Formats: sequence, C-alpha cells, structure tokens
Amino acid sequence: MHIDYSNKLNIENLNIVFTTDNNFPKIENKRTISMNQIHSNKIDYFRGEIKNNQSLDGLITSNKKYILEVSVADCMPIFIFDKKINYFGVIHVGWKGLASGIIENSIAQLRNNKFSLKEVNVFIGPSISQKNFEVKNDVMAFFNEKFSIVKNKKIFLSLQGIAIDKFSANGVKNIINIDECTYDNNDYHSFRRNKTNKRMKGRIFYNE
Repeated sequence: MHIDYSNKLNIENLNIVFTTDNNFPKIENKRTISMNQIHSNKIDYFRGEIKNNQSLDGLITSNKKYILEVSVADCMPIFIFDKKINYFGVIHVGWKGLASGIIENSIAQLRNNKFSLKEVNVFIGPSISQKNFEVKNDVMAFFNEKFSIVKNKKIFLSLQGIAIDKFSANGVKNIINIDECTYDNNDYHSFRRNKTNKRMKGRIFYNE
C-alpha cells in the first residue's frame, strides 16, 4: 500500500510518502539513504555527502539529491523541513529516543547550523496512539504524568503529546500530527499488535 501525504505540506516539490510493502516508485537521479535505527538520540546534519545505513535515528540534509528513509511499526516517523527549502530531515522516535533527548538533539542541529526555529515545520506520521500504548512505571518515570492516562490500573502514554510539547518548548509551532494509529489500522504494520518483523517505510524528498 502506498500513502502520499505530500498535499498536506503546502510546499512545492516536497514529498512525504509511505509504503507498507517497500514498493516505492523509482525516481531518477535520486539516492535513497536509510538508517540502522538503534532507538538512540543520535542525529546528524549533512550539507554534502551522506553515508548510508549509519547507526543513528535521525538525518537532516540540505542536499536535494537524496531521499531520506525511515522504518517504523509503532514508533513515530517525524519529518522536519522549512518553507524556504533550506533543509529536510527524518527522525525515528520511540519512547527511548524521547527519554534520551532526540528531539532536543534535532533542535540543537538546526540551531548549530543557524536555522530559525520559527521556520521549522514538523510532520508526525502514522504511529501508535495513546490508547494503545501501555507502559509500566519504569518507562513512565522518564515522563511527566500529564502525558499519561490511567485506565483499569493500566498506564497509557502519548508519544505524540510528548514530542509536540518538546518541539513547542523550543519555539517550533508549525506541527502537523497526522493522527493515524498503526495499532488500530490493520493496513499498517504494528509491533505492539502482532509482534511483526515487517515495517512501514516513510520517505521525504524533493522532486527537483
């Protein structure tokens, strides 16, 4: 299945697309860069060449010859970009990344490269919703209780709420949360639902 969110971005030539079967259309003169995702807080920014399959969870680039790819099956695929077409990037974000500061590290990369945080746009793709993300006290200890609800003595955590709060606290206000749950939608792969080894893949790229 192919899912195209590009029309929600309102930026000419910028694309965010997903596939559940790894069947992306071929794009001439573009090189796809994926990551060896390790649930870390590691993120890198590149203006020139990018190495493939690095052990990290986020990539930002200003080089439009690249397609950046993320794999998810409940974790958040978070895409960042600006309307001035200075950069674009993707971050793989689960609770471990949130707890260890991957959002903060992404903000630091933008600041270090002199980008205005007021111009940052964030797009949160399909991921597990709060009602389906049960956690124990050991995980909850990393986060503010305002991002949790308790039902039948079980704790449910909002990954999206935490991510949005972290971006907002750093002055990033242009945030789109697509609000599609991987657990509820049987067309999407969900590790929490059925322990699958399959992954949805999301890509961000420019047509030019």
